[in-house]
Amino acid sequence: MIADARFGSSDGRVRRLRFVRRASIALDAACAVANGIRELLRELFGADCELLIGEPAALDAHAWSQLAQDALLFLSRGRRTDVVLVLPRRDARRLVLRAFGEPDASAPLPEAACSALELHALERIAARCAAACDPLGAEACERTRAVAAADLPRCSAYFDVRVRAPVGLTLGIGIVRDLPDPAPARMLAPDALDSVAVEARAVFAEGTLDAAGFVKISPGAIVKLDTKVGAPASLNLGDMRLAVGVAGVVASRTAFLVRDLASGAVPT
Repeated sequence: MIADARFGSSDGRVRRLRFVRRASIALDAACAVANGIRELLRELFGADCELLIGEPAALDAHAWSQLAQDALLFLSRGRRTDVVLVLPRRDARRLVLRAFGEPDASAPLPEAACSALELHALERIAARCAAACDPLGAEACERTRAVAAADLPRCSAYFDVRVRAPVGLTLGIGIVRDLPDPAPARMLAPDALDSVAVEARAVFAEGTLDAAGFVKISPGAIVKLDTKVGAPASLNLGDMRLAVGVAGVVASRTAFLVRDLASGAVPT
């Protein structure tokens, strides 16, 4: 199990270090989801949205039960994992009142259950939020629907999106099944290799010599080469030919003049 270091709340001037299970939600994927939700809320509210994102965390059964205890839950089943949107009931009423254009959406709200119309509106909003969860590898394959906590397994990882303006609310995003580690990238950006030194080898003549002839070589011996005089030289990296050109001297230093790139070589 891979663990992350976390610091707890301060005890005097000391914050205790502890190790916790690493969440399978990558932070960059969580940020992409938050950006998608921000665009949705901007369209819904008709105003710019200010929000913060909580760091993804792994959940145990107790933590999940606390999160789901007083919240509306919306399930979106996906191919790689299922996504659960967690909306505290008080925030749910604040969200739906703002969506309906009520002027007092930021005022203290009474403890009251959402009406059938409000629940339907919230389910539609949740469905659009679930569409923003594709960066988690959770492309929805069923309609997003409201569910009871008892009908769900616990979420294994979770992060929240905390909206500060134009209305304050928190929307949690949990995944039921851990996501696999992302595969390594197929290629690096060229800038990542700027500091890497490579050794290129210029070859201007080649020949073949058997073992018996090799052991007889001594100072002054003449070795016959197979390359013709004036033939193009090659610039090699290991066993791969990079370019063809001419070997020579420039300003008293050995040099290689590139005439053409070899097939498969990438120009820089």
